[in-house]
Amino acid sequence: MPPKLAAQAHSKGEAPQGSLAHELVVLQSASIVELQAQFRRLYQRPAPESLSRDLIARLLAHRIQERRLGALDRELRVRLERLVQGLPPGRRLKSGTVLVREHEGTMHEVVIVPGGYLWNAETFKSLSTIARRITGTSWNGPRFFGLRSSRPSATKAGAHA
Repeated sequence: MPPKLAAQAHSKGEAPQGSLAHELVVLQSASIVELQAQFRRLYQRPAPESLSRDLIARLLAHRIQERRLGALDRELRVRLERLVQGLPPGRRLKSGTVLVREHEGTMHEVVIVPGGYLWNAETFKSLSTIARRITGTSWNGPRFFGLRSSRPSATKAGAHA
């Protein structure tokens, strides 16, 4: 944090200097010039001129928190992106969930476990691999186990009409 911004927050007796809370409090009272300078340091480019002081502060707060606490994991980013695009977020199965499928007279059970799928006392990374082993042909695993429809969704069908 720039010394001038840190001194301002410290003199007000706010959150302990160097803490995340302190850095976020400092953003609230910083001038737009100070925010633009910090934006340049954190993003390695100037802040877009069209951004208001408030938006620059929010972007900086996000970047500071991301650096301190870590970024969103890939799975969550994908789910959020799907929501932004107006798509369903996708199904998330919890550990312990049991998927059951009958194929050619044989009942198959797959248990969701951390790191994959348990079938016939063996753990697999992919449902499609299990479906291929069961059927002997290439299958979309989620579709084979009934997690995904085999027909296009109503929104996709409507878009092609």
